[in-house]
Amino acid sequence: MSQSVSDLADVLADSVTWMSVRTADSVPGPEWVSCADVISEQQAGGDPTYAWRTAVQEDYGREYAIDPPVQVAAMFTLMWYVQVPSLVAGVTAAAAGVSPEVSPSALAFRRHPTAHYPVEVALLSQEAVPMATAAAQLKAHTTAFLDSYLPAVKLGSLQRFGAVDDEVRAAIRLPDEAPYAEQAAEAFAVSLEQKLRTSCCYVYVLPNVNACTTCPRFR
Repeated sequence: MSQSVSDLADVLADSVTWMSVRTADSVPGPEWVSCADVISEQQAGGDPTYAWRTAVQEDYGREYAIDPPVQVAAMFTLMWYVQVPSLVAGVTAAAAGVSPEVSPSALAFRRHPTAHYPVEVALLSQEAVPMATAAAQLKAHTTAFLDSYLPAVKLGSLQRFGAVDDEVRAAIRLPDEAPYAEQAAEAFAVSLEQKLRTSCCYVYVLPNVNACTTCPRFR
């Protein structure tokens, strides 16, 4: 591959303005979330995102002075998690034609301390892979997470897996220069012509909050 993972980290950082990206040999610190650990714990019957969802739930409760429906925090946590491998793979594939590895063992992230979304990402593998390989890794990674994600509220398969398509589609569109966007869309099996999201974040259920302009409820 002509692009190093360090180069791809720079591409990501330039395209995703709200997120910093680094390369690392291991999970950078105790405040970081290992994707491999999350999935391993979920598959063992644990609930490693409970504290994350609870923090989101409590913040919405304070902001809107209600007991918010649990599906809002559950869905935002789901979307934010799958956004990590989706951004890494989608942005770099569109901009450079290759991607860092996005298997669970290759990624870690740190959440924003008050807004809760992933604000830093660590690329733990030094191998760049073809976009077809990245697409297969993304599917395997997100399927492992979604199949074992049990947030105490029912989220249908369209909601769960549609979120991955939504996040990778948005990622492919992010770079200012994306010469491989069409090839990336084909590799990740998404349509860049789609305007509305497939999944819904449920934010419209909060008081005086309108649905997003790309909400699938507008179909």
